[in-house]
Amino acid sequence: MASANTFDGKIREIPGVCVDNFSYKGEVFFLTHCHSDHLNGLLENSFCGRVFCSQLTKDIIALDHRYNDILRFLIVKEYNEPFEVQTFCSSMTVTMLKTYHCPGSSMFLFECTNGVSCLATGDIRAEKWWVSSLIQNRYIFPYITGLKTLDQIYLDTTFSYRGEPYISIMPNSEGITALIELLKLYPVDKEIEFSFIDAVSGSEEVWSRVLDHFNGTLDADPSIIERMKLIKCNPRSPGSMVFNVGNLYKDIPLMITIKHCIDFNIVDYAGFCLPKKLCDVDASNLTLLRILGSGNQIYSYDGKTWLLPLNGEELLPTNLLLMISRHSSYEESIELVKLFKPKSVFPCVESKRSWLNGFTVGRVFGPFCSSSKHLFDIENFRKYGQPPRMVLDRPVSKINRWSFTQCTEEIKFVKDFITNPRPFKGQMKLGQNTVDQESWSQGFKLQSIIAGRGEEKYKRIVNYHQNKDLRLIVSTVQNKHTQHDSESETESACSTDYDTDSTSTSVIASSCVFEKSFSEVQLMPDDNFLSPSLNLHKISEISNAIRSDRRSWNSFKLKSVR
Repeated sequence: MASANTFDGKIREIPGVCVDNFSYKGEVFFLTHCHSDHLNGLLENSFCGRVFCSQLTKDIIALDHRYNDILRFLIVKEYNEPFEVQTFCSSMTVTMLKTYHCPGSSMFLFECTNGVSCLATGDIRAEKWWVSSLIQNRYIFPYITGLKTLDQIYLDTTFSYRGEPYISIMPNSEGITALIELLKLYPVDKEIEFSFIDAVSGSEEVWSRVLDHFNGTLDADPSIIERMKLIKCNPRSPGSMVFNVGNLYKDIPLMITIKHCIDFNIVDYAGFCLPKKLCDVDASNLTLLRILGSGNQIYSYDGKTWLLPLNGEELLPTNLLLMISRHSSYEESIELVKLFKPKSVFPCVESKRSWLNGFTVGRVFGPFCSSSKHLFDIENFRKYGQPPRMVLDRPVSKINRWSFTQCTEEIKFVKDFITNPRPFKGQMKLGQNTVDQESWSQGFKLQSIIAGRGEEKYKRIVNYHQNKDLRLIVSTVQNKHTQHDSESETESACSTDYDTDSTSTSVIASSCVFEKSFSEVQLMPDDNFLSPSLNLHKISEISNAIRSDRRSWNSFKLKSVR
């Protein structure tokens, strides 16, 4: 199942206009941002079209010398300054609008003289703060207030590749704050450095926030340093803490990795990603690996490497997870569509598998569109056929895996199914928090559980999940995971900026500049990042049994355990 941009670039309502794809014979082209999966065809010798983009997008692309001969085709436009474009069939006004995805990212509003209007979002993270700000833009104000109606929104639907239930994603600010709360626990030591694995453009937000807080220094490829300077961030300020981008094999006694992660959950996070109190650790299983010059100690425990600061009382993990996303969740995408109430939506990330599993515009976005006719559904019906009626009639399912209640219910559902296999129809029903559970999660933020893990409110949660043997439902996860990665279309589809999950480094993010620079990261073992609550071997057996059971609907897969 492809997680990269699958959009062919053609704006159906305006012949001759292409967005983020340069492989077709268009009359005029538009580029929303610099990521490699949106540059398809730009390096072909035959390409010589006009490409409209932002200044920052052009500047970032210019850092890659492969595009030197293409730069003359890139026409820079300013945000919120409408310009006229003429094609053989249409005359239109185009307005470039700033989006939240990566430096220089944009979306384009097309308004034709014949009354047709379309919005192409490119890749986008439609967080609430950003969506709320759109009403202030004079050019899209009429479409938000109902004075005008968009014929089509060409929308980033990256969320669809994970399948249902669609996961909730916390705001990036919370994920970054949680990372900073963890980093505050680590000692300042010249023998300890930190490495961000993800090098893609869009990660600059994380780097700059961390550098600002710790007055740190960024050590990275010169082109990454130049990229930081383009967004007015000085990465070379002298600081006592050193943060790397890549540089995983740098000659340093201890390199603590920071890995971008989306598909994770609060149960695993509380149980396996937080520091461990020394008083709760079986000392007989501790192995001292090294004592640093400052007195900080490196230990091996439970198959992982840990850091014990001098006079410290907690073992600190050496592999940190960063919870951020550059793409909208299902819920955020729905809110964006509801804001505009367009006639239809055209998803820019899709696959045959997602289509047959119910990813149709009519089912997912139909209730929020003003028309029942959807070009996307018509095209995919012709290509793939009709999804099963039971799938189309099923309500769209979602889950918040950062809710203790929903996450533990999901684990219980899988565990019960493993111990008592039976025909399964429909979908898992998620319950509501009890009063006691609500008191645990009320006002919950990831950074709160890190900073306040010693407080009684959070202590019982952390202790429960650190001491609970979740491995009861795991037996062959690592062996099966290796096989699963080699067979998965999602992991092999691309090496671009798409969000990696907690169980894979094979989709290491890369900008158009640094795809090769960090290919070495893909050789790293995934063991430290495995979610311990999945028995993929058993899940596969159950899936096969369900598919062969005539009482169940065909080709059902346990998507609820992802």
